Order: sequence, then structure tokens, then C-alpha cells
Amino acid sequence: MGKDKDARECPYCHKIIRRPYWVHIQKRHPTEYEKNETWIQLYRDYESMGMQKDMCLMVISELFNVSQDDVESYLKKNSVL
Repeated sequence: MGKDKDARECPYCHKIIRRPYWVHIQKRHPTEYEKNETWIQLYRDYESMGMQKDMCLMVISELFNVSQDDVESYLKKNSVL
């Protein structure tokens, strides 16, 4: 595949997906797409892989078509941040 900076791995099926990422998540994984609780585990997984906080928030926001502020607020509310 090379260095495609817009490619991301789907956290559920591990398929390489491209923008808009949320379309794949919404179509292929509708249950996970609708649950904000998914963001908590994704954040923890990404952080454990060495990803910085800002990058984690950006990736999650792109995967679920929400703002980074919404993701950060939700994670803070649930004592993850």
C-alpha cells in the first residue's frame, strides 16, 4: 500500500479504510458506531500503542464523524482523561 497518510485501520475488522472513515464504521459496524462507549476502549488501545493524546482524539473523531472536543469531553466525563 505504501505510505498513504489518509489510510487508517478499522478498529473492528482491521481492514484498511480511507476517508471518510466513519462511512465504513457506520455501514459495516453499526452497533459500534452508535455506542460512544467504544471511544473509551479505542482511546486506551491507541494510547497503549504509544499514540499521543491529540492523535488519539483526532483518529477517533475521524472514525466517528464527531468533533475532537466531543470525544475529549466524553472521555473526561468518563474519567479516561
